[in-house]
Amino acid sequence: MEPFVDAAQLAPVLTAATARLLRKSSSPNTRRAYASRLRRLDVWLDGRALDDATLAEYVGWLHQTGFAAATASQALAACKHQARMSGDSNPAGPLTERAMAGFRRDSGARKRGRGQALGITAPEAARMAAVAGRGASSIRGLRDGALITVMSDAMLRVSEVAGLRVEDVTVAGDGSGRLTVHQSKTDVAGEGAALYLGPPAMSRWRDWLTAAQIEDGLAFRRIRRGGHVQTGGLTPNTVRLIIQKRAAAAGIAGGRITGHSLRVGMAQTLAAAGASLVELQVAGRWKSPQMPALYARGERAGRNAVARLIYAHQTRNGSGNE
Repeated sequence: MEPFVDAAQLAPVLTAATARLLRKSSSPNTRRAYASRLRRLDVWLDGRALDDATLAEYVGWLHQTGFAAATASQALAACKHQARMSGDSNPAGPLTERAMAGFRRDSGARKRGRGQALGITAPEAARMAAVAGRGASSIRGLRDGALITVMSDAMLRVSEVAGLRVEDVTVAGDGSGRLTVHQSKTDVAGEGAALYLGPPAMSRWRDWLTAAQIEDGLAFRRIRRGGHVQTGGLTPNTVRLIIQKRAAAAGIAGGRITGHSLRVGMAQTLAAAGASLVELQVAGRWKSPQMPALYARGERAGRNAVARLIYAHQTRNGSGNE
């Protein structure tokens, strides 16, 4: 099997500008993930040709070994991308499609993987920020409190907050803010999105920038011992660690906390407040309603027809059958 083909490697002679455009056709995270999946597939093939039969066998091996269906789906997406970039036909055919369908339908397989991230709701995010910001002398606390509230309000991904710049946020007349995300994993065309920040998030944002004496460039930066703010920004992994550390300090537990937890929790908060699936999809910038529906299924179940039409009056009156 050929090694991963980057779009910029297809033509022998490319201008630097063209090479940059080709690389921007997919996100760096996607390219890394595809390259990793293809390397693992190549090891498994051990010299055999990649075709519909072997790819279906690989899906079966992933299932038998205990991987989640999402892992197999990503491997197939990587193969499709590789074929398209190389000008070849997609090796996934009817056998692979049927094997993948069986994988998804298997009840045991649906329970595999690390599981959904624990959602950190908007009130919980506010509590995390308050705990982090206790003591005005804590420069790290000011940074982390601002980072948490900005991520929660704007439903940012860890890579987006790591790359956030001061000039990406503007203040509105009512004290709220507008945050511009220029490009994301679901917006490879770079159309951008304007997101809302509440007044509390803007207050923490201003407190952090003032204390750190940051006027432009990267907004959230590394801090050395002694509270010395650096010019370099945070990595996505550092952002994840900050969220986990501050969640533990605020007493938030009961599940797997990840860099996605604030995003999931805000979706759950909005659903509980009555947001429609379309509103969730727009707020979180999801291409399809599948993920917000998954994240908010518990909250949406509490507002279905049975809850509203049969039990709503009992809940209001505090009555019910024992």
